[in-house]
Parts: sequence; C-alpha cells; structure tokens
Amino acid sequence: MAWTPAQVLAWLDEVEPRADRRSHFEWLELAPTAAPQAIQGAYHAIARTRHPDLFRAALPTAQLDRLVRMYARVSGAYADLRTADGAAAYLRRVAPAAPAAPPTGPAPARRPAPTTPPPAAAPPARRPAPTTPPPAGAAPELDPARAMNARALALYHRAEGALRTGDRATAILNIKMAIAADPGSQLLRGALAELTRA
Repeated sequence: MAWTPAQVLAWLDEVEPRADRRSHFEWLELAPTAAPQAIQGAYHAIARTRHPDLFRAALPTAQLDRLVRMYARVSGAYADLRTADGAAAYLRRVAPAAPAAPPTGPAPARRPAPTTPPPAAAPPARRPAPTTPPPAGAAPELDPARAMNARALALYHRAEGALRTGDRATAILNIKMAIAADPGSQLLRGALAELTRA
C-alpha cells in the first residue's frame, strides 16, 4: 500500500529526532533476531512506501531532503545487514561488552609498573587505495574511490548513470543520498553544487 506525503512526514518527525541513536534493526523496523530473508523483505517494503523517488513531485525540496537523509540511513542499515555474516558482524560491533567473570583461584601476583613510557598511539587508519588506478593526470583528491566511502561511491556511480541518460533530477537525488552516507566528502558537495547550478 502506497504511503501519502502526510504519512511520510509523520514518519520523518518520528525517526529524525533520534536518528543517530537508532540501530540498523530499528531502521528496518525489525528485531535483532531477524533472518536475512526478513531483512530483505523489510527493506523492500520500506522502499515501496518511502523511497525518495516516490515523493519527488509531492514534497517541497526541504522535506524531500529530509527524506533523502533518513532513507539513506535505511539503505545503509540494509547494506550492513543483508547477509547473515554482515548481520553477525554488526551485532558483534554493537553488543555491550560482557562483564569479566570473577577469578576463581588465588589472586595472581601483581606485576610491577613498567618503567618505560607506553608506545605512541598509532596514526588513524587511511582509506585503502582504489583497486584501479585513477586516470592519468587525475589529482588524487578527485578520485571518487578515495573521496568517499563505499556506500556513497555506489550512489555517486548511480548519479553518473542517471546523468548519462539525461535524468538530472535522479542524479541530484543520488548525490544527496551519497552526501547523507558520507557527509564529509568534498567531491560530493562539489558535484551537487555543479548539478544544482544550472
């Protein structure tokens, strides 16, 4: 059953205030014990009722932007949970640490405090290099594989495909969803500015 714009706006008002605290399972409206088939079914049910393309003409731009941001969370949740391995990895990542069992034998001898300073913290991990080299002469900061995460990159490629067919509105929508998936990407923000300039 199709949703009305009023229903979508009510859903946005419900999920947006605690968007950062919602689990992947909450975004898909499922229990954490859901099987991969249920996860896929839930995602497709949400797509049939709340995909931004369904409301492109019915919602003002500001409301459509809200929908794009929240639907990107649904898509990201599905991308992480769509396989049994992905769901298990997600559950391990978010599970609260179990308290350690109390010792059952005699207390171990205490080690003396180290006299050497601890090693310096490792530098933050960098994104892996792309599997294909950038075109000759391309600046590294313009290489899409280095400029955004995998989810945003997939949406960026969809936008490129839409532009090749002349569908500018779909290209803009996909770029906005990519920005929601990777808000720090300057390449995506530049692409959006370029597309909306005309």
